Amino acid sequence: MRISFSPAPAEPATTKKEIWAWYSYAFASEAYVVVALTSFIPITLEALASEQGHLYGTNEPCVSRPNATETATGIAAAGEKPRCMISFGRLEMDTASFVMYLTSLAVLLQALTVVSISAMADHGSYRKKQLIVFSAVGAISTMLIGAVPFVWMAGALSVIANVSFGAGVVCFNAYLPLLVRNVDRIRHQRDQILQLESELDIHSGRSEAGISTGETALAGIDDSTDLAQGAESVHRALMDHEEQTGLGGQTPLRNVQSTEERKRLLIEMSDQLSEDKGHLMGQISAKGFASGYFGGIVLLLVCLYISYRDKSSTRSLKVGIFLSGLWWFIFAALAGVWLKPRPGRELRLEDHGNKHGSLWIASRYVLYSWSRVWATIVQARKLPSAFAFLISWFFLSDGYTSIANVALLFAKTSLQLPQTMLILLSLEVPICALVGTLAFPRLQQVLNYDQKQMVLLLLVLLVMVPIYGTLGLILPFWPHLSSGRELFALAAYFGFLIGAVQSFCRSMFAGLVPRGRESEFFGLYAITDKGSSWLGPLAVATITDITHEIRHAFVFLLVLLSLPIPIIYFGVDMNQGRLDADKASLELQQAQAAGEYHDQDRGDESERLLSAA
Repeated sequence: MRISFSPAPAEPATTKKEIWAWYSYAFASEAYVVVALTSFIPITLEALASEQGHLYGTNEPCVSRPNATETATGIAAAGEKPRCMISFGRLEMDTASFVMYLTSLAVLLQALTVVSISAMADHGSYRKKQLIVFSAVGAISTMLIGAVPFVWMAGALSVIANVSFGAGVVCFNAYLPLLVRNVDRIRHQRDQILQLESELDIHSGRSEAGISTGETALAGIDDSTDLAQGAESVHRALMDHEEQTGLGGQTPLRNVQSTEERKRLLIEMSDQLSEDKGHLMGQISAKGFASGYFGGIVLLLVCLYISYRDKSSTRSLKVGIFLSGLWWFIFAALAGVWLKPRPGRELRLEDHGNKHGSLWIASRYVLYSWSRVWATIVQARKLPSAFAFLISWFFLSDGYTSIANVALLFAKTSLQLPQTMLILLSLEVPICALVGTLAFPRLQQVLNYDQKQMVLLLLVLLVMVPIYGTLGLILPFWPHLSSGRELFALAAYFGFLIGAVQSFCRSMFAGLVPRGRESEFFGLYAITDKGSSWLGPLAVATITDITHEIRHAFVFLLVLLSLPIPIIYFGVDMNQGRLDADKASLELQQAQAAGEYHDQDRGDESERLLSAA
């Protein structure tokens, strides 16, 4: 089978309505994460499992009168009581472990799904189609969780919703660079650079040493624009650049005739374009992040009121889950209507003239996606700093995800906090995360730290969370996390850090990514995140099953969050990492110019080159 690609289609200009549509999807999906995924679904599944479970070592039910209006507290009695267990045939597990096992399964399936659909999303108009389909499936599954009679049905629906959310977010994130590079101001700057590039005939003289820096700066520029020929267009670009940069008083740019001066100008304009794109992408991304958290906080407040009016019943949790699914469906539908398809290169599968059905084509896309991921991993291994960071990210993302998953179950099963307090705990974390995300960049300016130093500082602060819990296990005088006040204080501290941790880690990794390969490496960044997030919940569930005490999981979380600190400190050199990234970019350009890469049966290298163009 031979794989080839169609020419790159023309990309329409980005409108304000389309950017608002992108914000709308963040507003929709993040509400599902804040309300359902990290808050209501774990509590509801544990409550349903308790209603259908029995006390450890006995046949006595955990909840004496399970009904729709009873407050779900698991084991309600003073003193030491056996843990609540649920049985599936001969398999018996703790009700809290049941939720963690489901989380591990969902994250594992999510990672496999993301890898399998990535190629299809990059080609043709499948990106928008997959965004709509996965959003609809996930929202409907979420709305049905509270309507099914058995806990295993609710668990299966929660897994489907989680997987659909992860796949949809991949398509959602893929829109960001497309929207930014087609903003009118960015398109205008790029057209000016391409006009000047045409005049200098860069494409036919890439071996000149004088423009090696310019080649690196232009690695991300789209060549699909029709280049205008002639001196008139070039002089117009020079005059525009003079007005924008204020260099008119230094050098009469419109009279620049020297080739060396034009090369210098090209590098300056390219650097300015990269800076403007970075700022604009940061602004749009930050607003999307803020709109998502704002949507989650608003819906969580609504659910808190419902829970208060319904006296903190299990029914109010089911209503909250239904509302999060409905919220996801409505605002994702708005995004589906307003977002443009923005198709990519069509992937052509040629099998010696044989015709095949859609199932065969879909299977080829899946195989192609997996081969592409492996090619990116091989490339990442040639960048030691980037590879070391990905290893640390594997442990770090798993650690903070596990803390978020464990906290509510710990509050419910060990501290037996009422449902209203659990919702307030869920509300506290995103509010503090939003504050921390805005505060730590200001602290960075005060301390004059670089990205690596800020990440290490945040990791040291973050590891104090499991240290606090672990000391309670080994020191008799240390607080044992036995009250709601302790947990609320610890949750506020964790929330204040977690948003900044995610933000600085992403920007640090961006500095280690080769130009022209951003999508590939950030895809690997996401896969590393999802590929590890099943490990923590699985380990916590196993520890809870063995010890019948969820507190012992703090020891595991301490190890998990401590490992990234020495890996980043000793393994990541930002200066050398940037040099390695520039070298990889230059090798890619030279290979393209020399025509060394051709379509292959598996197609991984050809697609990698075309996607980087």
